[in-house]
Amino acid sequence: MPALFNYILTPSSKDEVLLDRPLPLSHRHPKHWIHITAENEEKLMFLFQKHDIHQLTIEDILNPNSRIKLEIFHNYIFFIFRGFHFERNQLTQKNFNFILTPNQIISLTLDYRDTIGDIIDQWKVNNKILARGYEFIVHKILDIETDHTLAITQKIEERIEHFEEQIFGNAKSLDISNVYSLRSSLLSIKKGMLQNKEVLEDLEKIKNSFFSDEADAFFRDVRDHSLRILELVDSNIESISSALEAHIAISTRKTNEIMKILTIMTAIMLPMSLVAGIYGMNFRHMPTLEWEYGFISALGAMGFLGILMLLYFRIKRWY
Repeated sequence: MPALFNYILTPSSKDEVLLDRPLPLSHRHPKHWIHITAENEEKLMFLFQKHDIHQLTIEDILNPNSRIKLEIFHNYIFFIFRGFHFERNQLTQKNFNFILTPNQIISLTLDYRDTIGDIIDQWKVNNKILARGYEFIVHKILDIETDHTLAITQKIEERIEHFEEQIFGNAKSLDISNVYSLRSSLLSIKKGMLQNKEVLEDLEKIKNSFFSDEADAFFRDVRDHSLRILELVDSNIESISSALEAHIAISTRKTNEIMKILTIMTAIMLPMSLVAGIYGMNFRHMPTLEWEYGFISALGAMGFLGILMLLYFRIKRWY
């Protein structure tokens, strides 16, 4: 994947951005999209010389941990949308930055993103999207990222179900740390999707200024998908909590059963130990000490006492 991915796109063309010149305010075609891979503050300030972009907007773009938000300035709207990537039980969060003006959309990322890269690489097919309006490019990116987050949530759900099967299948080894990692990922997704939903709601409020009425239904669809993700995340978090509670309950029950068996064994051995202790005392004169059947009788007495204790526990239903 390319380190820098910078393009100016119209329904009829795809040109690389000339990084030695400031970005144009407008293009030959009234509908166009600019995508920039942000390198550093100095480079962005140079590219935005003609756009009058606020310094704080530049800082937000370059900060990978910037909060998801929407800000309205006198000449543009800036908003951040968060996407997620999940691999090897590790969740990665990446911001998508958008600057909207009345005649163009500028998307900015800190590195190459497959979502945007795939759209641009197949521009001969996707140029029809921009022809309808640049708001449909925004929708396309947000829709793909939202659906991708939904797929991540469903993948996590499958792993939780596998964990539940291990619990109720009495699996000998369970990776509890992995489950807590999944729970942490779900909480991160929930936080991000709640903020994404707020941004979508704010976009709907200002849609008349930048978006057509036709695009409104598409953005509502993205918001509906966000709500579905939130519902699924809450369900998965509840499933993890229930599974962990079940695991603790099962583990506690097994421990109690083991302790009960050990206690019974100890109680049974106690009178046997008493008999052995008595006959182990160093007295010269003891009953049956010189009897030829004394050893066997002592063992018999021990066995009788053990069986008697076992029957007593059984009558009491202690096992």
